[in-house]
Amino acid sequence: MNIDTLKNQIELEFKNVTLGDAYTLPEEDYADTSYWYFDKRRTDLNLTEEEWVKQELYLLETGNWFREDFNEAVNAIKEKRKMNNRYSNPFEIPVSYLNNYHTGFSFLKPQGFLFYTPAIMSSVLKDTEVLSSPSFLSWFYRLRSSNTFEEISKLLNCFTKAQIEVLKDFLLFISTLSLEMKEGKEGVDKCLNNISLLGF
Repeated sequence: MNIDTLKNQIELEFKNVTLGDAYTLPEEDYADTSYWYFDKRRTDLNLTEEEWVKQELYLLETGNWFREDFNEAVNAIKEKRKMNNRYSNPFEIPVSYLNNYHTGFSFLKPQGFLFYTPAIMSSVLKDTEVLSSPSFLSWFYRLRSSNTFEEISKLLNCFTKAQIEVLKDFLLFISTLSLEMKEGKEGVDKCLNNISLLGF
């Protein structure tokens, strides 16, 4: 499949994906540090409301947040709610955003993984140097490490069969770009083997 056909397939099959009720990538990235979310109260810590807010704001300030996301996170902490997703269209998410919050890929729930997948794929097709970026490597590791039926079926639970087929086409395409890709064909084969556990 050539790159233009693949781009069109990605846009067609993923054009209506939304984040839904899943957490944003910055929230999941933050969970990597705090092991918690803004809209939930930690019951294992005996903190007053004020102490909890102070602790969360401190953890937030130690992170590498973009200003707009930082301000939204502060409001979410104070209001004990999820962050608003500033990118309703995954195709508009810049690589800088994906890279800044890349550890969040380890924690994304299935709907979140679905939402951020077209952002990763379209970014790679625009610039193959993204293959060596922290965001791609984190996304790819999550897919590669889901190596049991239970793990891969949970991770790709929100994908349609057509979206999984496009994901496979994307993986096959990047396997031809071995010079740009640190993981190489072996890593792609692991991902494809994992997906094959679904019976596709």
